[in-house]
Amino acid sequence: MSLLQVQEVSHTYKKNRLFGSSRASAPILSNISLSIDEGVCLGLLGSSGAGKSTLGKVILGLEKPQQGNILFKGHDLYSMNAAARRRLRRDLQVVLQDCYSAVNPSMCAEQIIGEPLSNYMTMSVLEQKRAICELLEMVGLQAADMAKYPHQFSGGQLQRINIAKAIALNPKLIVLDEPISSLDMVNQSQILALLHDLKRSFGLSYLFITHDIKAAYTLSDRLAVMEQGKLVEQFENKDSIFTSSHPAVKLLLQSVLAEHPRERKIKSVRAECRSL
Repeated sequence: MSLLQVQEVSHTYKKNRLFGSSRASAPILSNISLSIDEGVCLGLLGSSGAGKSTLGKVILGLEKPQQGNILFKGHDLYSMNAAARRRLRRDLQVVLQDCYSAVNPSMCAEQIIGEPLSNYMTMSVLEQKRAICELLEMVGLQAADMAKYPHQFSGGQLQRINIAKAIALNPKLIVLDEPISSLDMVNQSQILALLHDLKRSFGLSYLFITHDIKAAYTLSDRLAVMEQGKLVEQFENKDSIFTSSHPAVKLLLQSVLAEHPRERKIKSVRAECRSL
């Protein structure tokens, strides 16, 4: 059985009209089905507005779909009661794009990382402090960083804090929603390397939501592509994406430009991805 199963999920937001009436807009998600096995990273690609982040919210239990089911560890997230969902949620975590808005600016790093530990585990103050120190070291920071506040970190450092919080409970699946898109190139590479190492060390599974095909290729075991709320392609072998004939996939590949115009071809994108 797969760790995560998305079964024929469809979702539409309603637009409010005058005098309290509403009408349905175009579907945000249309009949989406996919699965993620333990220890696997699925890279979910698509342009802005494709529905990737909405699907992430549905998987996290934050946005109930109008049709379809989300099965996590064999349990339907939206048919269980709140207590059961809370117990299951410790194995399902998230890292968001905006590392600053993802944290409370009035909380120090120790409080941010310690929040899930306090919510789900019974630990003494000393045990929790030791656990937080270990988590900081795992993500490339130091114990002295516990006392710092979000504004005292760079974007890359604060995203490491968010990753430490996400892995604090040793979850089964982490939804990574554009986790590097707001970072510079150096920090992007470093965060991807960190996520790869954590995945290997702890057997983590990822849903990596991104528009960056090079990043997706680097971290992912499998790839899927969305367009206008539909899942248009899935690749068990990620190299197969370079030979796809689907227009949406070709557009993603062509959006990755080589430095010289004469080299701006799909074959150069393939070489770039494989060199990362």
